[in-house]
Amino acid sequence: MTLSAELFQPHVGTTFSVLQEPGQTPNPQFTLRLDEVTTPVTRPGQRAFSLFFAGDASFTLQQGTYFLQHDALPEQAIFLVPVARTTEGFRYQACFNLA
Repeated sequence: MTLSAELFQPHVGTTFSVLQEPGQTPNPQFTLRLDEVTTPVTRPGQRAFSLFFAGDASFTLQQGTYFLQHDALPEQAIFLVPVARTTEGFRYQACFNLA
């Protein structure tokens, strides 16, 4: 499976479980909602995209690699960065730059 914006786009608005270890049993308390998939203008041969997730205020993720699990996708190790505090909680970004 190749990571791409097209892979994640159909799942905007859905929930991903956040795991600290691969294969861990998901805890329903630790979930993120995929809010947005962006594809900036890139150079020929370059593919870049970002995923933006929303989490509630009940927990805060530090910048780092987490395993995200979704019902329709394989478990993925994704590096998340908290980029904003919102009225509902926190916003996280994952950036991908693929050649």
